[in-house]
Amino acid sequence: MRRLLVCPSCRRRYDASALPVGERLRCRCGTVLDVREEEAHDATVVRCQSCGATREEGAANCPYCGSDFTLHEQDLDTMCPACFARVSSRARFCHHCAAPIFADEVAGDLTARLCPSCQSAPLRSRALQGNGLSALECTRCGGLWLGQEAFARLRESTLADADPNPDPAAIRADARARRGPGNTRTPQYRRCPICSVRMNRVNYGRQSGIVLDRCVHGLWFDGDELDAVLRWMHLGGERLTAERDIREAREKAALARFRVEPKAPEDVPGQGPHGDDPTDFLGNLARWLGQRMR
Repeated sequence: MRRLLVCPSCRRRYDASALPVGERLRCRCGTVLDVREEEAHDATVVRCQSCGATREEGAANCPYCGSDFTLHEQDLDTMCPACFARVSSRARFCHHCAAPIFADEVAGDLTARLCPSCQSAPLRSRALQGNGLSALECTRCGGLWLGQEAFARLRESTLADADPNPDPAAIRADARARRGPGNTRTPQYRRCPICSVRMNRVNYGRQSGIVLDRCVHGLWFDGDELDAVLRWMHLGGERLTAERDIREAREKAALARFRVEPKAPEDVPGQGPHGDDPTDFLGNLARWLGQRMR
């Protein structure tokens, strides 16, 4: 049975499946956690395990995301850290209490996570905005590391509150403010704190102008880059980018439909067998008169 522990201080989640009952581990925030023996129980499906929405009576599918409410007994191998119900290892939320089901890392992993920027300073865990999410923070440079799942949930909550009518002028003004003299950095490829492989540098959303370091395990945010990305989302930058992508795709499809295939040389004016252009009347007349006077 997969067992998850939640730190009561920073809300960071650990996969403690490999630790025996009675063991203790120290969270990155310093809080000591006990691996206790909790009895798992089956729960009636009342919430969607994909989005956490409440199930309507008799509904076979979630009305919000369309996921099936059917349980697969062979997949109920994870214990919810909040209500101890058996849930699917693929679920994002408990189908009984809607608690988030994910682990930031494996409990008992003593490998030190080093700051991708400082390269020698260890990272420590910290809570984000009191929403049950946590990040790894460097106390030396102020950078933050977010796992893919944590960032995805933070992005979803931010986009839900984003401006439905974005103002492009406000987004451009915010971008100009970010390009001040204190907001530049020397381009370099940092190493992922999880796998140590060099990360890719990407312009988030292709239009934000905020260059992040990204790996399959998560994203690294220098200084105030996380606040800048969330502010760009909140102003509607991601919505405008999506609308622009749709518009460009439609224009490209329209051009493809009306594209004219190249003509054969004999069909192109001036490139026929005699080099004559039927539409060039004066030119053809002059050439004809010159031939007659020879």
